[in-house]
Amino acid sequence: LSLVIATLLSACSKPQAVHPVPATPVQYELKDIRYFFNQGDRVDTTKLQLKGSSVQNTSTLIATQQVEERFGELVKTSLFSLDPTSQVPQDVDLSKFAVSVPEHWYGNGLFDRSIETYWLSSIEQQKPYGFDQQGLLTVKIPPQSKIDISRQITAYQLACSFSGILENTSTGERYRLSGKWTGILQYANPTTTLKESAL
Repeated sequence: LSLVIATLLSACSKPQAVHPVPATPVQYELKDIRYFFNQGDRVDTTKLQLKGSSVQNTSTLIATQQVEERFGELVKTSLFSLDPTSQVPQDVDLSKFAVSVPEHWYGNGLFDRSIETYWLSSIEQQKPYGFDQQGLLTVKIPPQSKIDISRQITAYQLACSFSGILENTSTGERYRLSGKWTGILQYANPTTTLKESAL
């Protein structure tokens, strides 16, 4: 009888739960990003108007005033557009990858790359240009006069091609990326214009 009861109890016992082994998330690495000129790529220049100022002299004697010149309002921009022929796995969000971008152009298809990185994103990013040069401009103001100070700088806007390789670090499988990068390459040639008028 005791043997029968033991058999029945063992038959009714619950099997131990089997816990699934958690899957290791797939890791990707972005490699060999390079920038180059292709058909239709170009550098455009535009004159950018900077924040101006004015000084005045209400006295009957000539006056001298120093005006601070700064460039902290300048920003560098970056925007990537991926070629539709690029085959990116569906589980990959390229906007989570940060890369350096062109910063200086030597005129022969070679670029310096930025120290700061930008997301490989189709949404334009802006960051401070990276320098805030500061100087003092000495302005002589005639009696009963006002001087309007306007400042300009040349912005170099680059549209170029890029390519790279996305690698699955677990399997070694590689995917080729290509597309366009557009953004501010650099600023240069600041100029200052003074315009005098009577008060």
